Formats: sequence, structure tokens, C-alpha cells
Amino acid sequence: GSLFFGGSKPRTRAMWLRMCTTTAVAMACSVGWGAAESFGAPATRTVTANGGPIARASDVVGGRGANGASGPPLPTPRQLEFMELEMVQFMHFNVDTSWYPPESFLTGPNPTYHNCNKHVTGVSNDSQTAGTWPCLNPTIFNPEKLDTELWMEASAALGMKEICLTAKHAGGFTLWPSKFTPYGVHSSAFRGGQGDVLKEFVASAKRWNIKVCYYMNPMTDGYLTQIAKLDEEEYMAAEKGMLTELLSPGSPYGPVSRLWFDGVLQNSVASGDFRPGYLGTNYSDYYDDCFRLIRALSPQTLISSYRGDVCANTGSLYTNDGPQPNGTNSSGCTLPSETGMYFHPNEFHGVTMQEGPDGNSPVRPTYWFWHRNVGHSNASRFFDGYLATVGHGGVLNANIAPASDGLINASVVDVMRQVGKAINDTFHTANAGFAANVAGPCGTGVVTINVTGSFDYIVTMEDMRFGQRVGNYSIEYRNHTSSAWALIVAPVMRNTSKHDRAAGATTSATTGAAPIGGTTVDDASGGATAAAHFDRGDHRVHDRPDGHDPKDQYLGYKRIDLDFVTVVNYPHLAQIRLNCLELLPTVRDDDAVVHIRQFSAHRKNVPWET
Repeated sequence: GSLFFGGSKPRTRAMWLRMCTTTAVAMACSVGWGAAESFGAPATRTVTANGGPIARASDVVGGRGANGASGPPLPTPRQLEFMELEMVQFMHFNVDTSWYPPESFLTGPNPTYHNCNKHVTGVSNDSQTAGTWPCLNPTIFNPEKLDTELWMEASAALGMKEICLTAKHAGGFTLWPSKFTPYGVHSSAFRGGQGDVLKEFVASAKRWNIKVCYYMNPMTDGYLTQIAKLDEEEYMAAEKGMLTELLSPGSPYGPVSRLWFDGVLQNSVASGDFRPGYLGTNYSDYYDDCFRLIRALSPQTLISSYRGDVCANTGSLYTNDGPQPNGTNSSGCTLPSETGMYFHPNEFHGVTMQEGPDGNSPVRPTYWFWHRNVGHSNASRFFDGYLATVGHGGVLNANIAPASDGLINASVVDVMRQVGKAINDTFHTANAGFAANVAGPCGTGVVTINVTGSFDYIVTMEDMRFGQRVGNYSIEYRNHTSSAWALIVAPVMRNTSKHDRAAGATTSATTGAAPIGGTTVDDASGGATAAAHFDRGDHRVHDRPDGHDPKDQYLGYKRIDLDFVTVVNYPHLAQIRLNCLELLPTVRDDDAVVHIRQFSAHRKNVPWET
């Protein structure tokens, strides 16, 4: 029942998918592989293990399952589109960027720039806060060399398809001339008070086909709460007015692909000095009102990442019990659950361009706004961040911030280009074997590919249009000189009870197979003594900059396996195969089919090692 594919480069639809994810100027790729036909490519035959066609899933996307009432939760079309992005760029750029803090603050335990906090910007009791203490005076914002075209060029070279700009950060300074606050570019020195960063940003993003996302949390506005001292009703009206300016049909600031709301729901001034301390107990009602306004003005706008449509969990399991995607409930995301009712893609911070005391270490502090006195990540560490996040089933949210003059540092741009080239050359050019669009029963050898030469990574992707289905897996290899199979990627054994419903998992003979690293596998169903034991642990995000979380047992949107034992006799390697060891409990017995979008082997090809 296995399907065999040669090691040649992918063609037709698979090639189209590669173009979607790697071209420097991001293409407007539609959700669904069938869009390849619009480019004139002949349809690749989509097959199951018994040779039959796979039914198209376009009619069931976003529902509970294939028959409506049961089956795995399915992503909405917009959630699918978000997962296809794989990498998005967080761009912290605001009046905070123009702040020159005292040296004592920069060497403190967590020198993160939060405007209007008396313990942060408030430590500058000088001309920078004159008349607006503890907020920064808006006149210090003057990015004289601002060039949003260069932003897009660098981001596209990295492979970014969405940029999330801090349109209004915690202090309340707006990067557009809002009619609902005096605190923004219209009261700054930028372009003589006539500048509009958002308008330039959106115009460039459209030319580069990069999606627009805004950080704009209606729960945080230090200027309106501390300086303007608006009352509760005035504050709510102002924040909703700003959302309306950004999201209204025909607005020069849209279309808005996504709004990024921070995890802040505390409402005490003492907790940060930039949150509305007088909203009492009804802040959740107010937040729900904001959600209703967003859904009404711009139904296609996603809300993320601690509530709404996208969650900030750190594993490869996408199902949980709330909130309902595309809804108006502003409550936070619950922890992942194999029996969860709803589907939520995972977004990982993963890597930030400046973190650690030297700017290039996977430890705190994390520098969100550009710090002129700190170094930055090299290409190797950034590439590792991609493997640890996108390769762990999530969307990498990588923070890359411009400097106070409005330009991205030239050496940072060089890193972005190197990483983009490495991702493209490794995962979209250097294929050692490739298969696409395979479906069949959960069991041994769901898909098998011929491999040519050495490889460093194995990529496995489930077709998320059918929901998440694989609950555990392993990968095995076979040499030319033997019919026996041995483990190359062991299953993850967990401490919770298994829902083992694998159909046809068979025992793998090891006689005559050179074991990887001296280990052997006795049972392909998951009983291998070589399998490592991991707790699934706490899936809540802890804002760790390295993005390295313990491997879990799921495949999900994309899994990049790279922790191979080094003893592999590549000249004799003939094939690798994917084994489905277990289905998630939401998969019905009468629909126990696994849908594999891609299974491929890749050689590492990075410019810093040539």
C-alpha cells in the first residue's frame, strides 16, 4: 500500500507551493492546492494508499468535521491562510524608539521600553519627558530617513509575508494622525507634524504584496489615562474610534490582515501605569465590544495571539476549548487539548533580532524596540529559531525593529538576506526526496520516498484542511542492501494514556539493518526501547526567546525533524518512510484517514557554512 517517489525535484502543484513560500516578492497565493491551475500548471494526481482520489475539503473547512457534528475541528479559511505565512515580522517602532534612556536603565534587569511607565520612561525626568512625564514628549519622534520601501525589501528577502507594526503601543502614541488622541505623529517633529507612518507603510506593503498587521491594544494607552485623564466613557469611545479609523472600509490603513493584542488584561494603574485603572470589573465587556466592532468593520481581520483566532501556545497541538474563532468572546485561549472543540493556529515569538546581554543570546532580556548599544542575532541563530518554531508546527513571529532614523540597520538587513537564502536553498531547492498529497489509513508506511544522497532534515506536513489527525508518529529508513527498516526519528512517548487506534501498524524487522546510533526498534506501533520519554508539560507561552520547546508527538502543519543520530550510512540509504502510530481521539472510526501534504528530505545549504 505504500507509494514510492523518486528523489527528483517536485513539479507542478508542489513546485507552485514552493514558489508561494519562497519568492522574494510574496505572491498572493490562494488557500487550497487547486489554485495551482490558475497558473496554468497541470493538476498533479492526488492519491490515497489504495490509489483512489482524495475528496476536496474546501466545503468543510472551518467546521467541526467532515459530517458536521463530529470529527476533528477544522480551521477557518483565514486560519489556514495564516498558517501558510509560516513567518511574520513583528516591527516595534514608535516614539519609544527615539528614547535615549540613562545608562543605568540600559544595564538593568529588563530594559524593555514601555512608554508612560514611571519606572521605565519615567526615569528620564528631562527634556525627553518635559510636559508629558512619565510619557515621552512626542516631539522627540523624528525618523528623518524613514523608508518603508527598504523595510519591505529586507522583509521580503527574509521571506516575510506579513509585518505587524506597532501602530499604537502601550503609551498611546499613534503612527497615524488619529482624530481621537493628540498624542501621535501629528504632534511630533516627523515631516513637520504632517507625516503619516502608517500610510507610507501600507502603500509599500501593497506594492510588495506583504500583509498588514497592527499592534493596537485598546486596553493600553498611557497618555489617555495619565495625561489626558479621560473618564471611562471617553476612554472607551476614543479607543473604539481609533479602531474604526484603521478598519473602516476604504480606510487608507487597510486592508488589515490581523490585529495583535497583547496579553494585558490587568486594569490597575499600579500594575504598569499605562492601563486604564478605572474600568473596574467591566473591562471584559468593553473588550467584547471591541471584538464586535472589529468583526463588523473588517470580518476578514484575524485577532491574535492570546485570544481570538490565533493562540500563543508553544506546541504542535492546535485544538482547545476556546474561544471560538471568528467570535466576539475576548476571553483568553485555553490550553491545548486533544479533545478540544476549536482549532487555533499557534504563533511563537521564537527569535528576536536583539536578545540577551550581547543581543545574540537565547536568554533575557528581550529587546523589542531597537537598542543602539546592543548587538543583534547572527544568521545561524536566526535560522535555528526558524527550525525550532516553524519546524515545531507554529508560525514564527520574529521581532526585527528599525532604528530611530527610520532605517533597519544595514548589518541586520544582511542577516535577513542570509537567512532567507538559507531557508530557500535548504527547504525549496536541496531536496533529497519528495512526496506530496498522500492519504491512507493510519499505520506503517503511510508514505515512503526514495532518497538520493545525504540529508539533514525531514519535513512532514499534514493537510490541515482535514484537521489535525496524527497523534504520534515515527520515521524509519532502509538501506539498498536490506529489506529491514530501522528508526531514524523515534516516537515521543508521553506519560498520559495513549489513544492507540493505528490501523495496521506492524513490527519492523531489524535483522540486517544498520541501527542508527546503535539503537534498534522492535515494534513500529510505538513500543521501541529507543523512544525518548518527554512530558508534554505546560503549553503556555513563557516568552522564551530561543523558541526551543521539548518535542511533542504531533505532526501538525509542519514538522522539521533534525535531531538524527549521526551514524547514517548515506551511500547505502535507499528509502525513508513515515509511520502513523496513533490518531487523535477526535478522528472518527469511519473516517480514520491520514492526509499528508508533504514528506521530504533536505540537505542543509546555508551561506555562512560555505
